[in-house]
Amino acid sequence: MREEAIGKLLAAIHSREPVRGLTHNFYRYPGRFSPEFARAAIELFSKPGEVVLDPFMGGGTTLVEAATLGRQSIGADISPLAVFVTRVKTRPLSESDLGLISRWVYSLLEHLNLHKPPKRAVWWQQAGYQRNLPWPIRKTIEFALARLPELPQPRQRRFARCLLLRTGQWALDCRDSIPSASEFRAALIGFLNEFLEGMRQYRHLMRLQKARGHLSGLPLLVRSCAASLPYCGVIARLARKPTLIVTSPPYPGVHILYHRWSIRGRKESAAPFWIAGYLDGQGAAHYTFGDRRQQSLQTYFQGIRESFLGLRKTISKEAVVVQLIGFSKPDWQIPAYLETMRQAGFEQIAPQDLGVKHDSYLWRDVPGRRWFAQIQPRLATSREYVLFHCPR
Repeated sequence: MREEAIGKLLAAIHSREPVRGLTHNFYRYPGRFSPEFARAAIELFSKPGEVVLDPFMGGGTTLVEAATLGRQSIGADISPLAVFVTRVKTRPLSESDLGLISRWVYSLLEHLNLHKPPKRAVWWQQAGYQRNLPWPIRKTIEFALARLPELPQPRQRRFARCLLLRTGQWALDCRDSIPSASEFRAALIGFLNEFLEGMRQYRHLMRLQKARGHLSGLPLLVRSCAASLPYCGVIARLARKPTLIVTSPPYPGVHILYHRWSIRGRKESAAPFWIAGYLDGQGAAHYTFGDRRQQSLQTYFQGIRESFLGLRKTISKEAVVVQLIGFSKPDWQIPAYLETMRQAGFEQIAPQDLGVKHDSYLWRDVPGRRWFAQIQPRLATSREYVLFHCPR
């Protein structure tokens, strides 16, 4: 069985399949963590009922896969947008909820008329969250958000916000040409159908795991930096400590917009936070452990060290840490990263020690990865390395 699980992990590492299935495409979080890889790592290094942690959860890929495999899971992130997206992706909705949301969307389309007086989101506009947005898309989203109170339950409104978020991302992020308002409405219906199907798949697998007695609750979400997790009350009160970390931390020296959309080139917009209904007053360096242009990346490695010092106190002594991470300059950054992990109290596990016949680092080519800046060398724009550690 272990050989089969190792084979699945290797196949996942080398797979070039796009992200799809379940709720994974509810929002294209910039890191685009591979569900296939997360699933294989969870199956290899944990058992049903055990606790899996992702301290840099981003779009919640690890938590979705852990829940459908019958593992309890914990996710943490400093970004309220990440917590919002993951909450929508991991909270199963009933058929009644989905029917109500579907009827709301179709009713919405009947009343979306750009010739009507605008229902401006004045505060969000003045705070700069609508900067650089083309007016037809901005006005369409404003009309939709103004009608959210028609949905009676917060979980339904969150799902609807996420649907608008995904459609807005399709319309605006990393696009040279902006679709028309009518094209936006057509895409909204397409994403609605995708959301409904994905949620039904996720809900079905969750019910199967609960029926087998593997799951006792929903994934636990915490808005927190990894370094502070030992001091979060809900984490400290857990009956069982995590036995596995599957995560993808920020990449050293690589510029990714975790909190903004890139519109028509280098114009940035904080619209994702407006649509999700959360404030964000942070710059890019807040989400990446410092400025990527810093010569030695001292701030970045300090952030990694502090994070894993905190995680060392959070997890079981027998835990395994699996990371998928890209480097802008692998030749010196990989040794520096491994040394930082050692300083935080973790020992590297070589692939050979896991029964993987491999002479050096395991790595994967990332299909369809979009970067938001020109990074050198070119290798760093398409390769992620797989690192294994355990507490010393």
